[in-house]
Amino acid sequence: MYDQGFEQTQEVPAVEEHAGRERAVISTSQAVNLTSTIASLSALFALFLCFADQRSRAIRRFSVQSVGLGAIHLGAGMACWILSALLGWIPVLGYYLYLLCVVSFWAASLLVLLLRVRMMFFAYRGLAFELPVIGRGLQRFE
Repeated sequence: MYDQGFEQTQEVPAVEEHAGRERAVISTSQAVNLTSTIASLSALFALFLCFADQRSRAIRRFSVQSVGLGAIHLGAGMACWILSALLGWIPVLGYYLYLLCVVSFWAASLLVLLLRVRMMFFAYRGLAFELPVIGRGLQRFE
């Protein structure tokens, strides 16, 4: 039966990982898992869910991480854009620095895409996930 977005409170054992670590199951509801997956996909939808859905800890966790990842990606993009605009005025060296900024932004975008896919995989399975570098800092917003 549809549980209207609430998580089931039964005790669920942790799922084994390949490296010997255990991942805690934070949701067993398919509706919560799908909503968490969509929140992991889009930072704008995740921002909406941060304020709209206060009932599910799993949705809130993935929403906060998705918004944090989106904010860092936006900040890195703006920094690359400003830096390339400022350094573009240097005749020869500026062009190479501009190319370095563009390549670094595309590399960061690829990394963000891979992190989002990994977040979506864990969210769909209902497992806990923490972003590698910024995950601990974002826990206070959950």
